[in-house]
Amino acid sequence: MTDNLMGRIVEVKEKKSTKHRVGGISANLFAFSFVVIVTIAHMVIIFLIINVNWSSNELLKLMERSGAYQIDATSMQASNTVMSETCSNYIQRPIDNGGSPNISGLKKYAKELNSESRAAAVAERFKQYEVSDEVRSYIENAAELSEQMKDIQMHAIALMASVYTIPSIPELSEIESRQLTQEEKAMSLEERVAYARQLVLERDYVQLRYYIAENIDNCNKTLQSEFSQASAEIKQHVAKMRIILWIAIIAVILVLSCAFIMFYSLIVKPLNDYSKDISANQRIKKNSGVLEMRQLVTAFNGLWSNRNELESILRAAAENDVLTGLPNRYCMQRDLLRIDVNGNTMAVLLFDVDFLKRVNDTEGHLAGDNLICATADCIKECFGTENAGNCYRIGGDEFVVLMFGCDEAEVKTRIDRFKMILKDKNITVSVGYAYTDNADNDSFAEMMEEADRSMYEKKRHIHDIYGAVKNGVS
Repeated sequence: MTDNLMGRIVEVKEKKSTKHRVGGISANLFAFSFVVIVTIAHMVIIFLIINVNWSSNELLKLMERSGAYQIDATSMQASNTVMSETCSNYIQRPIDNGGSPNISGLKKYAKELNSESRAAAVAERFKQYEVSDEVRSYIENAAELSEQMKDIQMHAIALMASVYTIPSIPELSEIESRQLTQEEKAMSLEERVAYARQLVLERDYVQLRYYIAENIDNCNKTLQSEFSQASAEIKQHVAKMRIILWIAIIAVILVLSCAFIMFYSLIVKPLNDYSKDISANQRIKKNSGVLEMRQLVTAFNGLWSNRNELESILRAAAENDVLTGLPNRYCMQRDLLRIDVNGNTMAVLLFDVDFLKRVNDTEGHLAGDNLICATADCIKECFGTENAGNCYRIGGDEFVVLMFGCDEAEVKTRIDRFKMILKDKNITVSVGYAYTDNADNDSFAEMMEEADRSMYEKKRHIHDIYGAVKNGVS
């Protein structure tokens, strides 16, 4: 047993001696060191990214809070303005031209009394906001001044109510009913009206509005200053984190670059071969490299085949209008290039759906789409050849029909039939056409212009008639 033990010790020593003589780093140690370094670097990068994202989100939230707080503060001033103007309008014009109480302004006033923008509601919300005491003091001062304005307004409304009876309706229930003093009761009706107007027009009242605006302005300026300072601190922190992040990324790139050199022959070289086939827009012929590379080649070749099939499908879809199923402008231009029209008769008809915008605005875009489809069906019925290949939708509500080997009388007959069908369906479409008995390759552009002028002349005529009827002109 002792001999065996001694033999193993000698064997281990010999192995250690051999390792020492060879030197260098083992593959396992190299791989382990590489994995440890890359893992730590990635953890640092992930931490930095999370930190930058968190800081960016905080900055975004800070900006959103700043905007929301300033909007909320400004809403108080807006509410005060609405209440002041509606009250003043009522005080200056308590009855309308018909002699009835002018309560429309009072309704707005009563509604504003209970709105979320009222001074008390805004001040209460600012108690929960993350703002400084200085900001809250401005809001509280503005709220107190707003309450003083409201008291003056209520007083003025009570004086006017003693002269002009205000109807008791639910919309005005928010307006408090206040008792007049003995001195005010002793006033004449004219004196009460004058006193009420004096209350909402006097200098003290105007100064209240100015002081409220001043407090709100100071509040917003302070908010902006505080949030700007906090924003600057966050931005500075984010900038530092980004610098460290870039340093970590560059370190990882250097480590990975050294490791990737070892895999050049297994990955980079095959990829160069693949790129040549891909650039030539053909299947990859040489399937080499590691298993994953072979799988990639197989997947690419499958996608290449699917893409060719998909291109054929998309090419067909690109030539037809999705809504109506008619060929589109591109298809029309292609057909013109294919057809030899020299010396033949040719008619170009241009259609434009009338009042489509009005239908979209009043009945919705679905009704507008239905109108376009109905028009397309009528065009196909009256002018279409087999599969309506000569009817095209070239725009939102514009259609074109090309007729070859026809005479002008036939064109007019078809237009008359088209108009009869439209009349039965309660649709109006402006139609213009151009005709020639000796077409050439340059005729189409000129005929389109002529048809367009004719069509728009009819469209203006239809709209003029509609405008005259709408305005009551026979």
